[in-house]
Amino acid sequence: MSDRSATLSLNLLSLAYFSMGTASLAIVGTLPVIATSLGLGEDKIAFLVSVFAIVFALCAPALQMLVGHWPRKRLVLTGLILMAAGTIGTALAPNYPVLFATRILAALGAAAIGPVASALGSSLVPSERQGHALAVVFSGMTIATVLGVPLSTWLGTAIGWRPTFILIGVVTFGIAALVAVFVSDGGPGQRVNLGHMLDVFARPSTAAGIAVMVLEMAGLFATYTMIAPLLRDRFDAGVEAVSAVLMVYGIAGVLGNVLARRIAQVWTADRAVTVALIALMVVFAALFLVPGKLPFAVVLLVVWAIGSDIFMPSQQRRMVELAPEVRGLV
Repeated sequence: MSDRSATLSLNLLSLAYFSMGTASLAIVGTLPVIATSLGLGEDKIAFLVSVFAIVFALCAPALQMLVGHWPRKRLVLTGLILMAAGTIGTALAPNYPVLFATRILAALGAAAIGPVASALGSSLVPSERQGHALAVVFSGMTIATVLGVPLSTWLGTAIGWRPTFILIGVVTFGIAALVAVFVSDGGPGQRVNLGHMLDVFARPSTAAGIAVMVLEMAGLFATYTMIAPLLRDRFDAGVEAVSAVLMVYGIAGVLGNVLARRIAQVWTADRAVTVALIALMVVFAALFLVPGKLPFAVVLLVVWAIGSDIFMPSQQRRMVELAPEVRGLV
C-alpha cells in the first residue's frame, strides 16, 4: 500500500474514532440539559455513560468471537451505522427507558468501531510504524474532546439536546460514507473463540495489560462523566466557562496526541504508559486537594488531557506488541 493511501485511510479511521468519541461523550456535555428536559436527576443521566461503557466492554470481545472473521472495514462500517442510528434514536427518545435502549444500540455500534479501527489501522503500516498509526487513529478521540464535547455542551444549551444528537447522528452517517469509499481494506479479520479470550486472560502479560486499561479508564470516566457538575459545583464555573474549559482540555489533548506520535518513535510503550499514569494519578488527587478556583482546574485538566492522550495509543501499542495475533481482541 502506498504511503498516501495509508495516510488517507488512517485519517478516515481517525474520523470514525471522532464520531465514536463524540456520540459516546456528548451525554457528558449535555447532562444537565437532558436531566432538566426529562425531569430526571443528573445521576440517572450520568448512569447512561456507565451503561454505554458496560455494553461496549461486553460486546467488543463478543463481536470478535461472533463476526471477527468479517473484513475489518465491513465491521467498522456496521458499527458506524448502528451508532448513528442509536444516536438519532437518543434524540427522539420520549422517556428514560427508550433513552436507555438507544444508548445500548449506540454502544453496540461503538464496540465494532473502537477495537476494530485500531486493529485495521495498525495492519495498514509496517510494524515499526504501528505506534504512529495508532496515535493517528486515536487522535479522532482527541478531536472529539476538542470539538465534540465542548460543542455539544454549547449546542445543547443553544439549540437543545435533541437537535444536537440528531446532528451527531447525521455526521456519523456521513463519516460512514467516506470510510466506505476511501478506506483501504486491511484484509479479513480473524474470528476468535472463547479459548482465545481465556488464553489472553491466562497470560500474565496480557492480563496485566488489560487490568491497567480497565483501572485507568475507570479513574478517567468516574471523573470525566461528572466533569460539568464538578466544574460548576467545585470550581464555580458557569455553562460558558464549562464549555471553554472543556475546549482547553481538548486542545491540550491535541498536544498530547502530537507528543504521543513523537514519543512512539523514541520511547518504549512501557515507558510512555508509566509516565502518563503517574501524571494522571497526580491530577486526580489534585482535583480533590486544590482550592476551588477555576485556574487550578484548567491547569489540572491540561495535564490530564496530555497524560491521557499519551497513555491510550501507547497502551494500545503495548497490547498489540504483546499479542499481535489477536490484536482486535486485546
